[in-house]
Amino acid sequence: MSATKASPRPIPGPRGKPIIGSLPDFRRSVIETLMNGRRQYGDVVEYRGPLSVIAITHPDHVQYILRENASNFHHPDFEIKKLRPTFRDGLVTSQGDFWSRQRKMMQPVFHRALIDGFTAMMADTTAATLDRWDSLPEGGPPIDMRVAMQRLTLNILSKASFTVDWATEAEQIIEAVTIANEHTNRRLLAPIDLPEWAPLPSVRRFVETRKAVDDVVYSLIAERRRDGRERADLLSLLMSARDDAGTGMSDKELHDELISLIFAGHETVSVCLTWTWYLLSQDPEVTKRLRDEVDDVLAGRAPTIDDVRAMRYTWQVLQEALRLYPPIWLIPRTPSEDDEIDGYRLRAGTRTMLFLCPYVTHRHPDFYDNPEAFDPDRIAPERTGNWHRFQYFPFGGGPRKCIGHEFAMLEMTIIVAMVLQRFQLELVPGHPVETIPMVTLRPRYGMPMIVRPREDRLAATE
Repeated sequence: MSATKASPRPIPGPRGKPIIGSLPDFRRSVIETLMNGRRQYGDVVEYRGPLSVIAITHPDHVQYILRENASNFHHPDFEIKKLRPTFRDGLVTSQGDFWSRQRKMMQPVFHRALIDGFTAMMADTTAATLDRWDSLPEGGPPIDMRVAMQRLTLNILSKASFTVDWATEAEQIIEAVTIANEHTNRRLLAPIDLPEWAPLPSVRRFVETRKAVDDVVYSLIAERRRDGRERADLLSLLMSARDDAGTGMSDKELHDELISLIFAGHETVSVCLTWTWYLLSQDPEVTKRLRDEVDDVLAGRAPTIDDVRAMRYTWQVLQEALRLYPPIWLIPRTPSEDDEIDGYRLRAGTRTMLFLCPYVTHRHPDFYDNPEAFDPDRIAPERTGNWHRFQYFPFGGGPRKCIGHEFAMLEMTIIVAMVLQRFQLELVPGHPVETIPMVTLRPRYGMPMIVRPREDRLAATE
């Protein structure tokens, strides 16, 4: 796929409107535009406008960009500029040698053996949330699962990061993440970025809530520096990490990596769980099979790491939810040097942006039978042995694959199993369900659900 001297073919795609090209279509519905583009024009589609946006959907091409020639495809400067006010200089936005240093230092922190050590904490934190659900009055108002899962995953991540319970700060942090998400989404769509001193309520609110989170994180780092004791949490592990020169992270580097973990880590997991509850609410047969596995493996107790590994169908359900509703629904890249995909020239420069969209590739009819259907059996190991390595990439791929994917899968398996042990969830009848592609793929109108105790649930271990 490397560049050749042959004349490149023109990339197919819609003509769009003069000057602004396809920008109105992207503003109206970027996912629908990308889905329609693949159907009409194929696996490489160019959308003209102020920027040249080239959608890449075939797994061969995704693999080339994310893995085989990843060094030539970097995060667009446009994207980094838009994301940095929220994610700072953590792994999400850093590039080049600095990113390589940070990634190398952080990789051992997310070793599977260390992540497994969080199993009991995840189960205990989930149980505390479910105990609160048990105390809700019968016939009470529905629970918005997006908010509930965000609150739970934030608490789990805060304990994993700092060995502290953020239950008291949860509302403040959730509000901050929501405001930051909305602010970042507005920046991604806006042709001009407003300065942070702009006297607009939305900008002031973002700056104020970001400072509140900064103050919490910096105070925890300072307290840990003074205390000096090591703890079994991510902050201690990150403070102990050293680069090749034997140097650890500065307070700012620690802060920025923790901010990335907090904002990106719990948000993506909570969104996946929200869509999982929606899919299960629409498929009683899958729900029953899933509940039967949970009951059989756990027999009413909290899950251990061995239990998590034994719940294979639970894992398949979550993987299928990630296929249909990948939280990170779009991965943009820009070529550093001219390159070629399937005979189409990809020109280097800031005016060329590649869109890799897991949401679209995960629905590619050449790689999935009945791709819109929720079918956890399609993820069974015996059926994925001949899958293309990049027909499924909810956590990205190549050197920049999500560093916390093992943590996320462990956490989601525990939460789903423990909720199904005790409750049945039903979507509020008639509630509209649509996607809204922000930084993550959220449900546009939330996900309110009626939460009822299982009448047949197994008695808790005495």
